[in-house]
Amino acid sequence: MQLFYHDDDGRITGGVSGAFSPDDLDDLRTRGFSFLVVPDRASMTTNYVVEGQLVPRPVADIRIDRIEIPADKRSKVKITGLPVPCVVQIDDQALTVDDGMLELTAEMPAAYWVSLDCFPYMPWSAEITVT
Repeated sequence: MQLFYHDDDGRITGGVSGAFSPDDLDDLRTRGFSFLVVPDRASMTTNYVVEGQLVPRPVADIRIDRIEIPADKRSKVKITGLPVPCVVQIDDQALTVDDGMLELTAEMPAAYWVSLDCFPYMPWSAEITVT
């Protein structure tokens, strides 16, 4: 038997496998733990809990129009389909996106790592090269 512990938002916070009696499960409930009994092959990373059921985490329909631009401060990378709202991480800078779209320019050649971790959506990332 496998248990997934979760928070009030449905985020899976841990898991444990073993033999649990009905009394063990009642004890966990009494102590305030939120959990589900799940199949042994269930994934903690690709699922979350909605209304007491294990469901797949959604995948945002994020599109990026290019992954390489010149360092001219005019050329743009356009990222669309971002969850609204969300926080996008560009290297060590966090940007709040309220409309589902982000346009990026750069004047310094480098490789930039763009990532998104907006629960319940699956994480997303891309590397943008500025030449």
